[in-house]
Amino acid sequence: LQELASAKSEINRLRSYAERDPERVYIRASCATNDANSTPRVDDATRARPTDAAIRNYWILRERIAQSESIILGLQGYI
Repeated sequence: LQELASAKSEINRLRSYAERDPERVYIRASCATNDANSTPRVDDATRARPTDAAIRNYWILRERIAQSESIILGLQGYI
């Protein structure tokens, strides 16, 4: 139970850092390329950014992974 509380605390700390300084958050992703027939222009160079829903889902998944790990460890100790 203490591990779960520690994991949630760490997730909240990371979320806080990400919200304060989103430029420092690295997300590995691939973006669709432009049409091969179009010529590259400076205004085509926009920054890739995940949607708000994707960011929210990321943090929810981190919390659920921490909960699952805690439950699995507890069950392994019970067996």
